[in-house]
Amino acid sequence: MPDFEYIAINEAGEKIQSEITAPSEREVVLHLQKLQLTPVEIKPLGSKKTYRRIKRKIRVKEVILFTKQLYTLLKAGVPILVSLKAIRDQNTDPSFQAMVEKIASEVEAGNSLSSALSLFPRVFPPIYINSIKVGEVSGTLEETLQHMYIYLEEDDRMKKDIKKALRYPALVVLGILVAFLIFTVYVIPNFIPIFTASGVALPLPTRILIGAYNLLSNYGLFIFLGIVLLVAANIYYYRTEKGRFKYHQLFLQLPIFGALLQKSNISRFTKTFYTMNRTGIPLMKAFETLQNTMENEVYKREIGKVAERIKRGEGIANSLRTSSYFPPFVVEMIAIGEKSGSLDEMLQSVSSYYDLEVRETVKNMTSLIEPIVTVILGGMVLMLMLAIFLPMWDMMSIIQ
Repeated sequence: MPDFEYIAINEAGEKIQSEITAPSEREVVLHLQKLQLTPVEIKPLGSKKTYRRIKRKIRVKEVILFTKQLYTLLKAGVPILVSLKAIRDQNTDPSFQAMVEKIASEVEAGNSLSSALSLFPRVFPPIYINSIKVGEVSGTLEETLQHMYIYLEEDDRMKKDIKKALRYPALVVLGILVAFLIFTVYVIPNFIPIFTASGVALPLPTRILIGAYNLLSNYGLFIFLGIVLLVAANIYYYRTEKGRFKYHQLFLQLPIFGALLQKSNISRFTKTFYTMNRTGIPLMKAFETLQNTMENEVYKREIGKVAERIKRGEGIANSLRTSSYFPPFVVEMIAIGEKSGSLDEMLQSVSSYYDLEVRETVKNMTSLIEPIVTVILGGMVLMLMLAIFLPMWDMMSIIQ
């Protein structure tokens, strides 16, 4: 019989933390209710098992659909076990069916939905499992599922917007490099004998391109290996905690993109905080989950520092105010929410504001980058033209 750790509130409003042996979380809740205790958090002790036998990675889109379907069925009064089996039967993907089948069998065995979902940590993030757990204990599972699919939809859309914004400049830079290499390797060699035979002094652009061709033809393999080693070293460094932090810090300082990344991280922070606060997750647990949810290492560390200050008794806004990565607007809105008791509304307003900011930035990204790309392309074309035509003009003047 499994052991559970629980936190509950007694009739005097005091917090009680203890352990209990019971067949399932449901039995723990019933036992606590008999003792006139209000459960706040229940989690199994020493349960670290996860279920990894899934042949294909489950996409976020499928998790959103699963959450929507489960919410709709539960809202219509369908029992949770029947709902899970109906969702399993509606899907034709074997990996998804296997996952839902495992979740259904765990629920049928008397375990809670949150503990069943926790078997798939790569599919369901910590915020999802913690929110479902609180929803089960507080009796607001349907509302929690509704909040979760809205949160997942918005978060997925923002990630796609960020990728879309970064894809265009990456393709442009790659195109410029490929064009330069093709011109240097295949075009310039045809003109080198003509320029050498003419005896004219070659201009700087021509000397640069000929030097690049000689470098590539004589040391191309070493340059390629050097680039591969450099990329591999950077990937290795990025995978370390220190390296990832340094890179993420650098990304936030980039022109245009840095502002976009900061806005997206603020939006993610406020949206996640709103969702957890709305679903009733305790404050310290919410910040612990927030820290794990943030993908940017800089914001992850900053939230960890904020959590430490809150633990010492400081308010949320005062704790955020000490960080330079949270704009004054965000801090003041949260401060107003704390004082007026409308923190949820303030967090939702800030999240919506930064969502709109990210969307507008992504929409305007092309117009912001186009002048820079035009200047770079124009400079490259001008250099290539001068490298070819300047020596020819000198040769023509000698002939005349």
